[in-house]
Amino acid sequence: MRRITLKNAKPGMVVEQPVYDNWGNLLVNTNIELTADMINNITERGVSEVFIRDWRVTDVLVVPLFSPQNEGTLASAFRQLALQYQADQDFSLDLFKEVEVAINRMVKDMECNIGDLNVMCNIAPEDYVYLQPVKTAGLCLAIGRGLGLNTDDLINLGLAAVFKDIGLPLEVIENADFLSEGASPRLKDHPAAGSRILQQKHLVSDEAANAILQHHEQWSGAGYPQGLKGSQISKLARVIAISDAFIDLLAVRPGRNKYMPHEAIEYVMAFGGDQFDPDIVELFVRQVPSYPAGLSVQMNTGDTGIVCNAKLGFIARPIVRICYRPVKGLLSQPIDIDLSRSAYQRMLVTKVLEYD
Repeated sequence: MRRITLKNAKPGMVVEQPVYDNWGNLLVNTNIELTADMINNITERGVSEVFIRDWRVTDVLVVPLFSPQNEGTLASAFRQLALQYQADQDFSLDLFKEVEVAINRMVKDMECNIGDLNVMCNIAPEDYVYLQPVKTAGLCLAIGRGLGLNTDDLINLGLAAVFKDIGLPLEVIENADFLSEGASPRLKDHPAAGSRILQQKHLVSDEAANAILQHHEQWSGAGYPQGLKGSQISKLARVIAISDAFIDLLAVRPGRNKYMPHEAIEYVMAFGGDQFDPDIVELFVRQVPSYPAGLSVQMNTGDTGIVCNAKLGFIARPIVRICYRPVKGLLSQPIDIDLSRSAYQRMLVTKVLEYD
């Protein structure tokens, strides 16, 4: 299968993986041929990508780490809960329980499969408030599993990630660029406010509340609200800090465009040991694909192809199935190039295709 954005989808293409919206609703099933109306409908429902059939990569399967239904249930419950809280400053215990149950199910998803974390999570501006925390929680769970956290710690981590910004009004979240504003007056108090809100209502553990309180602390000590440094910062908060920044970079924010995953990974790597825990950064960059499977790419040689294996553990060095070469044109027999091998160390991915 090949992954493309809806902008690059065309009538006649065949869907190779079911298409769900961000709230877990099935829009198009496998083996369906796309029509113009379908493409428009999928786009209007906030879906950013689709997996299509391509004879050159029939062996490339992308299995999601989390069930789209479980992730969608989490997003839907959190959206309803956030809207209710902003309206009357109170939580529905039933909705909170739905959030907790969805996180539990996502933890079980990781126990039941070895699927891929989808980092191509383009978030529409109108859905940012509700989806950014959910995508952050998913990434946190994946990193937490890599750290060997137990089930209780993973659930605490997921809850803290989802509710990390509950201390901020919606209009501030919608219009703030957390990465550039830092401890601006309108942002600096929200970790303490969010932690206090959830503790007063006895909705989360002390570990989760502490992670919310500290998720904007920095490894160097330059963060807020307490100016904690290094291992003084909760491990859960250190995971959230990295995940929050990474997911935020994948979204269009006030004053800047979104990053591609490989660009966001470079950002995280650049701030390891300064803003972020360097050991967790090391784990992160070896668990998160710079170029996910199914992505079309161009090489510095002019060759173009499709990533058939993200090669986790080898940063930005996937296996690319070369389908076109400038001299030979389209290849009737595509060739797999493993960029992690020394023979191909001078070959680089220079451009992502069909993903604008």
